[in-house]
Amino acid sequence: MAIEKMSLVSIEGALEHLDAALMECCDSKQFQITTGGAVLHNLNEQNPYLGTYAKVRDMAVNLNIKAEYCDFKYVPYETGEDFERYFEDIGRRYDEINARREKIARSLEEHRETDAYLKHLIGLDVSFRDLFALKYVKMRIGRLPAENEKKLGYYASKCFIFLPFETSPDYVYGIYLAPTTLVEFADAVMNSLCFERTRLPDYLEDDAEGADKKLAERIAAEEEEKTRLEHELAYFTDELKGEFTAVMCKLKYKSDCFELRKKTIISDNKFSFSGFCPTGEFKKLESALKSTSDDIRVLEIPVEKGKSNPNIPVRLKNNRITRPFEMFVKMYGLPTYGTFDPTPYVAFTYMILFGLMFGDVGQGLVVTLLGLLLTKLTKNGLAPIMTRLGFFSMAGGCIYGSVFGIETIIKPIYHREEIWHNVCKLFGGLGIPEHPENIFQASTVVLLFSLGIGIVLILISMIFNMVLNFRDGKKGEALFAVNGISGIVLYVALVVGLICQMLYGIPLMNAPYIICLIVLPVILIFFKHPLTDLISGKKSEEKMSVGNFIIENFIELFESAISFLSNTMSYLRVGGFVLSHAGFMLVVSQLAGTANGDAPVTAKTVIVYIIGNAIVMAIEGLLVGIQVLRLEFYEIFSRFYEGGGTDFKPVEIRLDSEI
Repeated sequence: MAIEKMSLVSIEGALEHLDAALMECCDSKQFQITTGGAVLHNLNEQNPYLGTYAKVRDMAVNLNIKAEYCDFKYVPYETGEDFERYFEDIGRRYDEINARREKIARSLEEHRETDAYLKHLIGLDVSFRDLFALKYVKMRIGRLPAENEKKLGYYASKCFIFLPFETSPDYVYGIYLAPTTLVEFADAVMNSLCFERTRLPDYLEDDAEGADKKLAERIAAEEEEKTRLEHELAYFTDELKGEFTAVMCKLKYKSDCFELRKKTIISDNKFSFSGFCPTGEFKKLESALKSTSDDIRVLEIPVEKGKSNPNIPVRLKNNRITRPFEMFVKMYGLPTYGTFDPTPYVAFTYMILFGLMFGDVGQGLVVTLLGLLLTKLTKNGLAPIMTRLGFFSMAGGCIYGSVFGIETIIKPIYHREEIWHNVCKLFGGLGIPEHPENIFQASTVVLLFSLGIGIVLILISMIFNMVLNFRDGKKGEALFAVNGISGIVLYVALVVGLICQMLYGIPLMNAPYIICLIVLPVILIFFKHPLTDLISGKKSEEKMSVGNFIIENFIELFESAISFLSNTMSYLRVGGFVLSHAGFMLVVSQLAGTANGDAPVTAKTVIVYIIGNAIVMAIEGLLVGIQVLRLEFYEIFSRFYEGGGTDFKPVEIRLDSEI
């Protein structure tokens, strides 16, 4: 549960083994190359694999092949020309089959359109061959808007006739005949009436009914051929998929390794590059590199772990329980190498706070099961977090006695007299009811308990800050800062003094108490900078007038006092969500008609409870998750943690994100 120790690794060897060394580094997935090397003439070569890979990605889309990384050791191709020839051959074979399929698809579409129109001409008992052969009369086939058919009466005396064959609500389908010498006039008239002409293919010879039958036979044959070609393409793709993916993986692998050459230094026909590797993985990397060639030399330079260094990449190392919460730490910012990994603390506090704010045994069980299901089906980082939060929600539900909002199955803590009497004694000065009927009557205790949690977490965060500053040699920050010893003493003194005065009537805040535990820490915080210079023996380079010093430190002190109050009061939201959850479920029980506790269980009751719990879980679960994250970032992290680290990103060939 810490930051994994890193080593700086230097790799050198003969230039002829450069590609092999880079490939081994990629295969290990444990090496982050860092050298921005001097690019000499032999590294200015154009990547021979890049252009081919761009074409192959498009080809994979056309073949409907999903690119996934796989073993490619059996692939014999090495040079860019080898890969080019392989994929050109595949493209040629695919294009041949696809060209035939597209040709038959176009022909089929044309024949279907013709057949659809022929059906409107059933009843024409003259063969199309005879109609097309007319010498002195021209024929036009098409359709006329139905409302324009009556207008043809105005042209009854003209030398053309219109023969309708089928009428629909919108169109009249038919032909018109005109002498060759008057066909232009007829065309102009029919165009003015919005006649839509259809040109039938020359191969039609029989009458409409006979042509329709022959065309139907041709369409059936073309559909069969199109289906056969589609099956041939599918078989071609399925048979090719494994080999194609493997060759594509190796091509991507070779291309990316070639690009890594730009991060190496070349001199006297030798190469060198460096990077970071987890110390525990160094031996494996060294063994893999030396197995490639005895000429390759690998030098390890362990990095000092106890000293903060933002230039060293960070990889967090946590156990299975806390590992999913690394996502929240990365959202805020990775820790700097050599500092403190807050993931275990974040995991513990997040689970505790969520469980208290979303306490329900039944709903917690559903969240856990949903988290397990999503973990199996997806790679969503929130899924394993949901699994853990559900367990703590169930624990919180045992405290409140809530099972899907029903508080009669488990006895809540405020109905356990042996425990509740001690709580009443602890907060005796606040008039807490000895026998509360529900959690709303115990709301004072809930809110005070929330403040108590906040006080404890704030103190722990301040202690973390103090310890880390001592470890880093920042004695001034550890002793005199708001989150150092002076701030801890001031905060504890204020909290203890107010509790004793308000709850128990103990006048603890007398003159010595105030002077020693409140005024003195305030003075130390106010004069933090000169005191830090004093104990470090160094003078600050920044020169400041007395007036500016007073104003700046007063504002800083005032902000610190406000932060003490605001950060502490922010934890009231913990109790607020406990009460809001109870309020939500009270509404559900009233809608279900079980608020009095003696209503019979009916189908309506079950349905209302299922829908109500689903809505509450969706809305409140989301809000609680966000609010706890806010507490982590603003009330906890701000006290002791600073990001600024860089993620460890080993060189790796990934194909699953390419397509």
